[in-house]
Amino acid sequence: MIKNEKGITLIALVITIIVMIILAGITLGSIYNRDNVLDETENAAYQAQKESIIVKIEADLLEEAKKTGKTPTKDTLKEIIRNNNFCVGEPGENGFVTKDGGYTINYSEIKGWE
Repeated sequence: MIKNEKGITLIALVITIIVMIILAGITLGSIYNRDNVLDETENAAYQAQKESIIVKIEADLLEEAKKTGKTPTKDTLKEIIRNNNFCVGEPGENGFVTKDGGYTINYSEIKGWE
């Protein structure tokens, strides 16, 4: 009596596993090598956080300009940065290092002062 057994053969199983490994390799390769997607994502996050800090400072400068009726000076800019704890240590002559994230921001990137 011969039984009619149905099922997957060992060869079919090995071929399926090999195909899945190849597809996984292609997928991971495209994620890591496609124009450095991960690097671009980190850079975009860095720029967004840095811009967020700049926008906060510019809003404070605008508020100061409305209060005094004149354009804030570089000394006023440094005072706003110091008073709002935007920087680590003292603001430098051309820029400062942010408390959040350690970004270097040059004063030339900030609008609203003379």
